[in-house]
Amino acid sequence: MNTKTLLAISFAAILGISLAVASFAPMAIAANGANKSVYSTDEPIAIFEVAGEETLASTTIKTAKPTDALILYNEECGLYTEVNLKSAKQSTGTAGAEIDTARAAHLIQLYVDGVVIGDPITMCDRTFGIETNILNQIQDLCIAVDDIYDNIDGTSYTCDPTFLNAWIKTKAAHGWNWIVVNLGQDFNTDGTHTFEIKGTYVDEDQTDNEVNADEAVVIGQRSLIVIPTQLDVGAT
Repeated sequence: MNTKTLLAISFAAILGISLAVASFAPMAIAANGANKSVYSTDEPIAIFEVAGEETLASTTIKTAKPTDALILYNEECGLYTEVNLKSAKQSTGTAGAEIDTARAAHLIQLYVDGVVIGDPITMCDRTFGIETNILNQIQDLCIAVDDIYDNIDGTSYTCDPTFLNAWIKTKAAHGWNWIVVNLGQDFNTDGTHTFEIKGTYVDEDQTDNEVNADEAVVIGQRSLIVIPTQLDVGAT
């Protein structure tokens, strides 16, 4: 396990500790009867190299007749991005500049009774890049000095690789709301409806470097509220 991975895991652990409360068990509770539902949890989800979707929140309501619904979702999203440059090992850009770029992002998708609603929503997204031309210049100077002394008295010097590591950690709360119409008509007709928020993770190292970028997303506290209502869908 390299240093970058340890830093990312430590970031996830620290965020998890900061979110800890008496219980990590998710709760799905009904409010004001069976026709409103609330889901909340403090259990963090650390995502590094996860393929596909992962369920972040889920709840069920029961309606007596076709109705509409207001869906309110909130979450705490932490991002970690790290880039690393090392002399003579990076892809190069203009005038020999060394470049490394990392992107970490988190998208969510609403499902009602297994049906996708709308397009994915970006909850948090960051691209972190760094570019420099100094590392190889330092290396070239060291090699030049070594050649000079080697020609003068045969003394040889070791030129250690130059490097530059940088990382950013952030945490913020974000929310999104949906309106779904015609529950019981366009969806399940038995009056019971399931609402799920699923998340995906984008992990991009946008250069051809040898595992020199590290990214992570940690989803912390989150809540899902579903409120049945009657909407005037014809209003403008």
